[in-house]
Amino acid sequence: MTDTCILLFIKYPTPGRVKTRLGEVIGPDAAAGLYKCFVEDMLKGLGKVGATIRICYLPEDDADMEPRLREWLGEGYGLYPQQGVDLGERMKGAMQLAFADGFDRVVLLGSDIPDFPPELVHKALLDLDRMDAVVGPAYDGGYYLIGFRREMFFPEVFDGIVWGEADVFRPTVERIRRKGLELLRLPDWNDVDTIWDLNVLYRTNRNSSFRKSATFALLREHNELIRQFDIDLPKMPSRN
Repeated sequence: MTDTCILLFIKYPTPGRVKTRLGEVIGPDAAAGLYKCFVEDMLKGLGKVGATIRICYLPEDDADMEPRLREWLGEGYGLYPQQGVDLGERMKGAMQLAFADGFDRVVLLGSDIPDFPPELVHKALLDLDRMDAVVGPAYDGGYYLIGFRREMFFPEVFDGIVWGEADVFRPTVERIRRKGLELLRLPDWNDVDTIWDLNVLYRTNRNSSFRKSATFALLREHNELIRQFDIDLPKMPSRN
């Protein structure tokens, strides 16, 4: 899949600067440790897809960031600082650069879905041969994945969105459909930002293959705390 590219948006796992809402409950060090596992588990899975992986990172203004990322993640990935004043500009710029560099199919992923099956990413990339765009909705009203075929990408899909608001998925889909594009919708998924999300991640994967991951091993260490936030689970797609 040399004509395909996966853009993984990450932050360096500095305590107090990643998963801050989660850190308010489990502490900044524990939250950063979990996020570090999220990224590592996702890269391990995405490595099976066979596409080029670009790491798009924050903060972009730290001169020592690239060496620190190389030390953490190794030499196997292209590293690209995110550029722009908000998330929309940063996503737009990353996709424009990937298409300008010659890729025919590009998907952009957040790094908060460590249990997302790489098989679904692979399927999304293959489906972009017959579909124009793909979006994966998150339970919180946002989306965890967006992708386009080169000739169908329109940068303004990211403009004018109020990032951080609950409703981001709906206006994005409306823009895609107004363009007349054929859209593939992926399963709704749990985007882990809060202790409640962490609870869902833990409880829905006790019998899935994700239980063998580094993230799940770390979750077991916080079992008692996580169980304090037990809630009725949303309807989930089947896991294996």
